[in-house]
Amino acid sequence: MLNFAAEAEKYRQEFVALLDQWIRIPSVYSDAAAPAGMPFGREVAQAMEWFISQGREAGFATKAVDGYAAHVEYGSGGEYVCAFGHCDVVPAGGGWSGDPFRLAKQGDRLIGRGVIDDKGPLLAAFLALKIIRDQGLPLKRRIRIVAGGDEESGFRCIRHYFQREPKPAYGFTPDAKFPVINGEKGGLTLEISGGVADSGLLIRGGEVHNTIPGSVTVMNCSADPAMLEQFVKAENLNLEYIRDENTVRGFRLIGQGGHSSKPEQANNPVEKVFRLLASVGEAGRLKDLVPLFGGDNRDGMLFGLDQQGRCGSLTLVPTILRLEGGRLNLTLSIRYPENTGMAEILEKMRRYFNHHGLAGYSITAGNNKRPHYVEADSSWVKKLYNVYVKHTGDTRHPIRVTSAGTYAAEMGNAVVFGGEFPDGSAGNAHMAGEYGSEAAFIKAIGIYAEALWELGNL
Repeated sequence: MLNFAAEAEKYRQEFVALLDQWIRIPSVYSDAAAPAGMPFGREVAQAMEWFISQGREAGFATKAVDGYAAHVEYGSGGEYVCAFGHCDVVPAGGGWSGDPFRLAKQGDRLIGRGVIDDKGPLLAAFLALKIIRDQGLPLKRRIRIVAGGDEESGFRCIRHYFQREPKPAYGFTPDAKFPVINGEKGGLTLEISGGVADSGLLIRGGEVHNTIPGSVTVMNCSADPAMLEQFVKAENLNLEYIRDENTVRGFRLIGQGGHSSKPEQANNPVEKVFRLLASVGEAGRLKDLVPLFGGDNRDGMLFGLDQQGRCGSLTLVPTILRLEGGRLNLTLSIRYPENTGMAEILEKMRRYFNHHGLAGYSITAGNNKRPHYVEADSSWVKKLYNVYVKHTGDTRHPIRVTSAGTYAAEMGNAVVFGGEFPDGSAGNAHMAGEYGSEAAFIKAIGIYAEALWELGNL
């Protein structure tokens, strides 16, 4: 039996060198005008072309699908199995100690935007395919490694891809944690907008619907400085004044950002700013929104949405806030279990708004990703888990579900399989200082090689 872990070690230098190249492409979604074939902007297209070029240089078959996604492929046969990751990244934001688009190395730690979400894990799967090919391992099915370009901004990539390509017999996405995640909540983005009295107040926070921002900027707020300082201390925030020469024009509330699927790990400044305005008497018409979006209604209970299912409970998290010229725009990231859905969520929220004097606000649905569940005792799911245990010796962490949303829901017969290990060796996805462990990535290459080979022979 081939020692996959030993073979993976041979790719250590290549992995670091290639990851450095890929990280240097700031593949953040852009809706700016771009040539045909670049639906997500020039930088995402560049990152996808880099991926294709690596496959081409390695001698694999490659295919670009209208700029939405691209794959490299090895083997023959009617069916295929795949690892489907993404090459787009969230904006870097502030708080980095170095250039987020230059791979930094501190001992075993690799740092940069996209290191763990998701360029590093996807690159590990690509190198795993090279092991299978280089060792001449027999296969009953083709194997594809697929890179999407719009995971962070709406999943248009994978949906378009499967309009052009058949779905895999078995698949996984390397876009969360080991060992195996067999179920995930649905994800819904809502936009709430409406007019408020124009007091000159200006608020701006957040950039991406699925990322809790690290700060919110408030201008032209007449809050008493002593009350402001007291609030900041009580809410475990930091405060940064914005000055024009010697005059204070505004301030920045600094909390702790993070992924919107894990609000309990953040200190959301969007929630806090609602509470702040209420506490200092600046809320005005916004005061009716404070109980809804100030942090005490994350389970949606006030809307009658506090649901619990096999994939967990519903969470409702504000991530983007704009208030300017008397116009409010608020983005919500909602994660919901399999026993509810977009129609019920919209109906109950609109009913609440209509019955509580908030009919002037509109509620509009944006991207919606359905929940997903694969039985944990499926033979192929257990095979993935057993490969993980073989390489790690870890039996403490079971197959589980997640609140995050991944490509698995769009792939059909698919689960999440890595690329983070449950030992804290990677972290800060969607935050400053995103990092992963070099040693862990090499381990992942071996795991992916054996797992893809096993799936390719089922």
